[in-house]
Amino acid sequence: MNLPGRHLFILGIIFGSLWINNFAHTAESTLFLIKNLNILELDTIKIPEEVLLNSWPQDANVFYNDSLIGSTPLFIRNSFRNITLKKTSYDDLDISFEEIRNRKIFYMNYHAPGEEKNFFETDIFKILTAGIIVLGATTAYFKLEADAKYEEYQYSGNSELLDDIRKYDLISAITFTALQINFGLLLYFFLSE
Repeated sequence: MNLPGRHLFILGIIFGSLWINNFAHTAESTLFLIKNLNILELDTIKIPEEVLLNSWPQDANVFYNDSLIGSTPLFIRNSFRNITLKKTSYDDLDISFEEIRNRKIFYMNYHAPGEEKNFFETDIFKILTAGIIVLGATTAYFKLEADAKYEEYQYSGNSELLDDIRKYDLISAITFTALQINFGLLLYFFLSE
């Protein structure tokens, strides 16, 4: 070997031994720290835990403090304590991280969207039916009063009774017209249902 090659070889051995010594010292220090600080004990290590949150049906929105954090299935960190699942046509479901840790599937209760009422159960049917009864009774009452006054007029010939007859007939005609309109509306809503 020539002189410059020997120097490089010797320098390589020196640097290599320094590196190995430094590595051994670092490894020794790390082992010392691990032994003395009990890092290997699992209950002292605080690693963020993630657990799979799954629901039936899936694609439920996952909320934490009213903030959307994703949809199921979703990995949840242990820093999320109380979570709410929300999905259209299903009841909201509040769950804790402890429940999620059990790795069970959370079943959401289905509720039918507002079922349409039968026409006969609606308020408009009840109002129109009540209107027909009231208007029919009012029409009949004033028509009977007008007829009674007319019979009295025929026997007595009193012209003052004619004013009462006209008044009762007018009221009877107005209420009968309102009765027909009310009945027409009831029929329209029934057929459009």
